Amino acid sequence: MSRKNPFANLDLSALDAPSAGRAAAGYGMTGAAKTVVRSIEEMAESTKKLMEGEAIVELDPALVDASSIADRLTDQDEEYAELKSSISANGQSSPILVRPHPVVNGRYMVVFGHRRLQVARELGIKVRAVIKQLDEIASAIAQGQENSARSNLSFIERAFFARNLVSQGMSKDIVKSAIGIDDAMLSKMLGVIETVPAEILDLLGACKKIGRDKWLSLRQLLLNPAYLGVAQTFTASDDFLSLEVEQRFDGLHEYMKRYKTRSVAKRPRKENAVTAWATTDNTVSAKSMTKAKSVVVEFSNPEGKAFGAWVTQNLDDLYRVFKSGDKVKAGD
Repeated sequence: MSRKNPFANLDLSALDAPSAGRAAAGYGMTGAAKTVVRSIEEMAESTKKLMEGEAIVELDPALVDASSIADRLTDQDEEYAELKSSISANGQSSPILVRPHPVVNGRYMVVFGHRRLQVARELGIKVRAVIKQLDEIASAIAQGQENSARSNLSFIERAFFARNLVSQGMSKDIVKSAIGIDDAMLSKMLGVIETVPAEILDLLGACKKIGRDKWLSLRQLLLNPAYLGVAQTFTASDDFLSLEVEQRFDGLHEYMKRYKTRSVAKRPRKENAVTAWATTDNTVSAKSMTKAKSVVVEFSNPEGKAFGAWVTQNLDDLYRVFKSGDKVKAGD
C-alpha cells in the first residue's frame, strides 16, 4: 500500500488570498507569509513526487538491504572497478531504486542498483535513490527489466536470476516478464542451471563473454553421467584452477569435447550379426546381416537370383503370414 501524502488535503489556495475579515480591514498577505506558503507548496509537491517514485533522495547505505533475489554472481570484476572509479571521480549520476523493507520499519531493500549501493558503502558516501512502494512481484519485474535494459548480465547470470525467481515461488509467466524471454529460452536457462553442478558454476563465474550456444553445448556434454564425472575431476585439477577465471569456461568446454572425441574413437565397433541358410541340395543359399536399423539378405548359388526375385514378388503374402503368426510348414 502506498503511503498517504500528508499534504494531500491541505488547502493552500486559501492561504494565498486574504480572509474576509482581513480584506475588510485592508490587510493583504505579508511577504513572510507568502514565503511560508511557497515552502509548504514545495514540500507538498516534493512529497507527492516521492510517493510516486519520481524524487531522488540520499540514503545511508547502512539502511539499505540487498534484494532477496540475487541477479549477479560477482561484483568484483572490471566493470565494477570502472563504476567505482567513475562514482569516486564524478559522483553517482544514476539513482538506484529501493522499496521500504517489508518487515523492518525505517529500512529499505534494493530493487536494482546493487553495485552502485556497494560502491557507496565502500566510498563512505550516501547513495542517491528513488523510493517506491513495490510488492515482491513488481520488485522482481522491475529488477529484471532494469537488467535487460542495461544488457550487462551474462547468459548464466540471467539463468541464475530466473532460477532464483522460480525458487521464490514466482510463476513462469512472471519470470518471463521479468527477464523478457519466452518459454523456450526459460527452459534452456533452467536446463543449464539444473545440469551443470553448482560447484562447477562457482568456479566458472559470470562468464561475461560466453553466450547461450556454448552453455547449451556444455550442458549436452554433461548430461552423460560418465562425462559429468570427468568434468568434476578436471575442474578440481591444478591445470584448470591455474587458468584465469575468464578462460575457465573455454578450457572446460574444449577439454570435454576432446574427451568425447577420444571416447567415440575408442568405442569398439559392434560386429554385424550374420545368419546363413541353404537348401539341402545347395541350389539356393542366403545370408542375412543384421545391422543397427536394418537387415540385409543376400541370395546366391544357381537358383539364388530366381528365388530372390520370387521372394520380392510375393512380399505381400509373406508379410501376411508374418503378421498372422502362422508358421510356414516344411515343404510348403
